[in-house]
Amino acid sequence: MAQTKFDKQVEETAESLAFGIGRFLAGRPMDGERKTDATFWRSGTRVLPKVEGRVSRSPTAPGGSA
Repeated sequence: MAQTKFDKQVEETAESLAFGIGRFLAGRPMDGERKTDATFWRSGTRVLPKVEGRVSRSPTAPGGSA
């Protein structure tokens, strides 16, 4: 049976929502760009050169927030 346009849209929305929740729970940045030199084991000590503007506190925390 063929999928309707609505079914495809619902499937794509559910997939992107699951992807976003997974990134959030894993502690990864939502935009996919690293902002600090933080790693899973070490907190960030500096902002990377390419980053413009202010960086919040969460990317500097250890635990995969880099």
